[in-house]
Amino acid sequence: MRLDPAPLASVAYVLAAACRPAAVPQPPGLEPTPAQTTTHRPAASAGRGAMVAEMCPDALGGRPALAPLAMRGVSWTNDRDELEAALARGQAAQFTVVAIDGARAGRFAVVGAAEGAVLAAVGSYTGAPPCTRGGSREGALDEACVRARRGCGLAVAPLGAAGGLLDDEAEPPTVVVGGVCAAGADLAIDVDGDGAPERFPRAAFVDAMRAPAEEVSVAADTQLATCTPTFALATGPVPGEGLAVSLDVLGVLDVDGDGWREVVIELAYADRRTVAVWSAVDTAARLTLVGEVDPWAP
Repeated sequence: MRLDPAPLASVAYVLAAACRPAAVPQPPGLEPTPAQTTTHRPAASAGRGAMVAEMCPDALGGRPALAPLAMRGVSWTNDRDELEAALARGQAAQFTVVAIDGARAGRFAVVGAAEGAVLAAVGSYTGAPPCTRGGSREGALDEACVRARRGCGLAVAPLGAAGGLLDDEAEPPTVVVGGVCAAGADLAIDVDGDGAPERFPRAAFVDAMRAPAEEVSVAADTQLATCTPTFALATGPVPGEGLAVSLDVLGVLDVDGDGWREVVIELAYADRRTVAVWSAVDTAARLTLVGEVDPWAP
């Protein structure tokens, strides 16, 4: 899967506003806001090569491992061969692992690829469990997170040159995170970081075949919810007859440093789960599917 053009970067592995009446009654808890149709990226940044993955402290036989979800090099991709080749070349070495509350939990250093049907990388992890709130070993462990996410968390690494040496002393980069909250049947997500969240229908993230939708556009209703955003959000069953799928937002974060936040969502079915990544490719008012993988067994 290849999408928006971007500056060439080395690749790594592991893993509308219209006129309105002067006064329009608004439902309680909502206030009007114009539709977001931003076509420029905040800070005028084109972004950088980077990879987003899911890291689990005991994924493979009790060992830390991570499964890549998507990466951005020349363009976004989740092609297994490209991810596997990037891992083999050692282009993604140090991952920042993000805790359930958006704080930094620790770092994962890639050692090598893991054999098996699931594309994954093994390595060493230093830090607090991803389900810890507060980002430190003394923080409170979120038991609901442990049960729902098997103790796993999101991880991000920049893409480096092939064959680069692993610097154990080097700190992985800081990850810019965002937030999401429930606004009725919509998800309110501040994609471009301007303080005015875009609203996306929750059901629109699932297509007619119950798979992750290729594109999700802002809701026709442009009112802004006053809910409080959090880095991750469990939303439960998706509205819609016969869907039988639950949707949880695993995190909102700027993977590639372009100023726009990516949205990582888990869809849970009766017999499996899939994790998908959406990115604002050309406008903050539309999210495009850039990666999907079934990383770990339920």
